[in-house]
Amino acid sequence: MPTRLITFAGSTVGVEYEGDGAARIVDFLYRDIPPAAGPGPARVTFRLLSDGGSGRLRLTCAERLVYEGDAAAHAADLLLSQSCHQLASHSQGGVLFHAAALARPGGGEGVLLPGGIGAGKTTLTAWLLTKGLGYLTDELVFVPDGAETMQPFARPLNLKRPARAALRDHFDFERHADHMLSTSAGDLISPEALQPTRTAGAPEATRMSLIVFPRYQAGSDFVWRPLSKAQAGLALMKCLVNARNLPEHGFPQISRLAKTAPAYHMTYADFDPIEAQLEDLFIF
Repeated sequence: MPTRLITFAGSTVGVEYEGDGAARIVDFLYRDIPPAAGPGPARVTFRLLSDGGSGRLRLTCAERLVYEGDAAAHAADLLLSQSCHQLASHSQGGVLFHAAALARPGGGEGVLLPGGIGAGKTTLTAWLLTKGLGYLTDELVFVPDGAETMQPFARPLNLKRPARAALRDHFDFERHADHMLSTSAGDLISPEALQPTRTAGAPEATRMSLIVFPRYQAGSDFVWRPLSKAQAGLALMKCLVNARNLPEHGFPQISRLAKTAPAYHMTYADFDPIEAQLEDLFIF
């Protein structure tokens, strides 16, 4: 049975798969993650099986049934979320943030968008892709010890269903249905659908040159507020996923990173004021 080993942030998970339907899901989810060369055996292995006749899927993890049914999008969503969770739980050798990240035009430098669930990271990321920034991730960013470069978990974007309304003037969901797996809760979208010129594969090393903490709030006024180094450090700590795995809970690394790039808090309800603000920072 084919096995895909996925190494990220100092941890490895395995995905065994069998059947054409399972192979398509695995490729859709992990095509931009480079083949694992280490650090060692998988801590946990998922198994995804598909029946070519009925289209039925069966997903297990360590012999525990996770999903059984014929909804490919639901099986993909579960496999992606649980594999990300396993990678994050055992991450070591650097700080791992719950964050999106994008590369500025020309490459080499990028924007980190840390935030919790519901902060609007993925919606903002999708819009920024339509403005020409390069996709890195919408979920997990790893910065190795002593580094300033971001290592993203380059998965499909996971847009919650309410984001469709915010993005309807910028992205044609119906026209790109072949690049999506959709459930009633949201859409998994290939980044190539939002950025057709993007080259699939692992992104180049990108230095963190700007940190923006976004917060989507319907009907709110636009707020753009610079943060001190101390404020940025505290905000980064709130988005740190693997603190329990790090010496001193990651405080020294967070303190270092907070000093390497300017940081801002942003509250937004629509995209127009964001574009003007980021143009002033020469992001586009």
